[in-house]
Amino acid sequence: MLANQTVHNDAAATGGTENVAANTVQFPSLAWFERLAELMNEQRSFHEKLGYMDCKVRFVVTDGHGAPYGVDIEFEEFGVVMVRKAGAGLGEAGPGGYGGTESDGSGWVPDFTMEASLATWRGMIESIAAGGGKPDLQQTLNDLNMRRHELVVNASDSLNRHLFFRYNQSLQAFVNASAAFVTTFPAMQSGAE
Repeated sequence: MLANQTVHNDAAATGGTENVAANTVQFPSLAWFERLAELMNEQRSFHEKLGYMDCKVRFVVTDGHGAPYGVDIEFEEFGVVMVRKAGAGLGEAGPGGYGGTESDGSGWVPDFTMEASLATWRGMIESIAAGGGKPDLQQTLNDLNMRRHELVVNASDSLNRHLFFRYNQSLQAFVNASAAFVTTFPAMQSGAE
């Protein structure tokens, strides 16, 4: 196993080591997505320029914490109204893949899921940090889904799947906000055993 690895960026690292420690969040975790939600809600005027976004999204790390790990987020207009850990059924194969697009028993149903391996999410997050909030074009949600097929978008029907493309710029801006803090990742298996 390798030690926990950290993505540092200039915006998050200013202010000394105390500030960096307080501004560090591990991915994948509920806290990481809650921090993005806080940032989106604080930056309403920026998101108003991108346009409203009304959708329910399940973000899934297919191999997070040794098993699929998901977070449900509900976007409304120019902010986030709900963030929670995905409930029961995550990881069960079905029409929606790992994350599923069915209710988890709570009545909450995602419009679509975005599913990728920890390595794929990590590559995008590291690219965002290195670019000061702007990932390489090959590390965007759109490119990872359409060209590289490393990010799978699942929905119960084509209209819900279309929401990923309709709100893509806002979703990318949501994830790009991770440049405002330091992201750490769990220890990963090395290639040699």
